[in-house]
Amino acid sequence: MKKLILICLTMSFLISCNSDEIVIDGFNYDAILNISVLNSNGDDLLNPDNSNAIDQSKIKILYLVKGKLIQEPNGTDHPRNFMIYKQDGLNIIRIFLNSSPEEQYPQTYIQWSENNTDIIKIEYNRTSNSVTKKTIWLNDKLVSDIEPYLKVIK
Repeated sequence: MKKLILICLTMSFLISCNSDEIVIDGFNYDAILNISVLNSNGDDLLNPDNSNAIDQSKIKILYLVKGKLIQEPNGTDHPRNFMIYKQDGLNIIRIFLNSSPEEQYPQTYIQWSENNTDIIKIEYNRTSNSVTKKTIWLNDKLVSDIEPYLKVIK
């Protein structure tokens, strides 16, 4: 009798398993922001051929964590937490953003020079298998048009 009950219980567990459940594998990590930097004349300030270009060697990416600005690699192949690439004939800077779960709105400071800094604040959607940007502020102004890149005028 015990064997019969055990067999019935086992069969009911096997039958009750639903193979139609959606299983999501992998992890979506969206903590980058692509930016073009132009002056009011439309000159690409990330293009080193321009006489008024930003000196790329002076750009620093800083993260505000627990009230302190820190500069540390975030685990990418880019230890300065940015890279510059060409798109649409412009030089675009890809910023690897602060995504610290310790901060409600992680902030990334882009120090273009000693006297010129922009602050990006992000609200993230966080799930068990993703971290994605929900809301973006640049210098405390809400930003919505970031595709294909955020356009900043200096």
